[in-house]
Amino acid sequence: MISGQSSRRLPRALSVAVPLLAALLACGCGESVRYSPDLRYPARTDPIVDDPPKEQPWASEQPGRLDESIAEIPKKGGKITEPKSIDAGLRKALLAALNTTFGTPYAPQVGAAKGEDEGVVTQLVQLKVRDAKEDAPFHTLATGSKAFRFHCVHCHGLPGDGHGPTGPWVVPHPRDYRLGKFKFVSSAGGPPGKPRRDDLMRTLHQGIDGTSMPSFALLSDDELDGLASYVMHLSIRGEVEKDILTDLAAGNDYPDMADEVHTRMTMIVGQWAAADAKPIEPTKDSYKDLTTKQMAESIRRGYKLFSDPSGSASCIGCHQDYGRQVPFRYDKWGTLVRPANLTHGVYRGGRRPIDIFWRIKRGIDPSGMPPTGVTDDKDVWDVVNFVQAMPYPQMLPEDVRYKIYDRPPEEHPKTAVRVEK
Repeated sequence: MISGQSSRRLPRALSVAVPLLAALLACGCGESVRYSPDLRYPARTDPIVDDPPKEQPWASEQPGRLDESIAEIPKKGGKITEPKSIDAGLRKALLAALNTTFGTPYAPQVGAAKGEDEGVVTQLVQLKVRDAKEDAPFHTLATGSKAFRFHCVHCHGLPGDGHGPTGPWVVPHPRDYRLGKFKFVSSAGGPPGKPRRDDLMRTLHQGIDGTSMPSFALLSDDELDGLASYVMHLSIRGEVEKDILTDLAAGNDYPDMADEVHTRMTMIVGQWAAADAKPIEPTKDSYKDLTTKQMAESIRRGYKLFSDPSGSASCIGCHQDYGRQVPFRYDKWGTLVRPANLTHGVYRGGRRPIDIFWRIKRGIDPSGMPPTGVTDDKDVWDVVNFVQAMPYPQMLPEDVRYKIYDRPPEEHPKTAVRVEK
């Protein structure tokens, strides 16, 4: 009897296992994970979000409707650019120039392998997007491309657009690198949203808490280095393409498209180098180990800074009810996000004190979270201490705890007891 059941189950198991194995091999989850030499990055055809809607809905879009949701942005008061509306000849010339400057998934590059501007080469080597070896300047990128296909393409897509096969079904949606902005940055310079390489490496090591982005800490150092470099490659390429498409849609023309692509690439590489140069560093002696009593006082000061609507921090303006009652809002990618519920203790940008310090000092630009107006780093650490204690009521001083979670017993409303006659 058992033998008969096993014989009937085997064909059923094979009918599931064989297609699954084929799918895994097709997406790179097997021995052959290298892209075909003939594969090219596709031309961008999806809408570019120029101005997200200002409305704040109370529910996110349904899973699987990422493309439809972005296409509906103009109906909601936002603005988009449709690449498909641009002359086909101009789009073809742009794609050819992008391929020349950035290579292919099989052989990615940023700039020319030989004869590139010395200043650009120096910046790319510092960013580890280019190797110092003249005979193999893009070896690290090629390693990253291979790892990206194996681990990342199913969510982030071939060009890093966040539209991989699983991307539309994941909430929050996988990062679209082509905007040239990232949420969790520690850079003291460069444009808002430009990360340091260390920021990318930290995300790869730790993942992003509360999302589908896992930790890849078990990968080899070479693979992690390659992935960070390849994400930068995809982001630089995508931002160049986005900017030129936006200009073409506005009526600008570029007689020498290859020169324009190279000029934009040079400018954006410079922005990455400026962002990578230095992290935000707390002022000397602003952070100190505190006694229990000193910590309670720090939390009280942090609570006041956080909760005062007219104060220099005024976090409560967005994190209403400490994040428990906040609507969604559109980020710069045109997707819906909401300020964190800080009573949950989920910190997507990292839970170390320095991670929260960076969020307060730098903000989260693509999500609409600005840097606070707190200028004294000692005050910033007070807010950090309050935020870290907030999810744990017993860690809060009693007077602060009652203001966030409950009222003291003497302030509870009297319960009337009805006496039946």
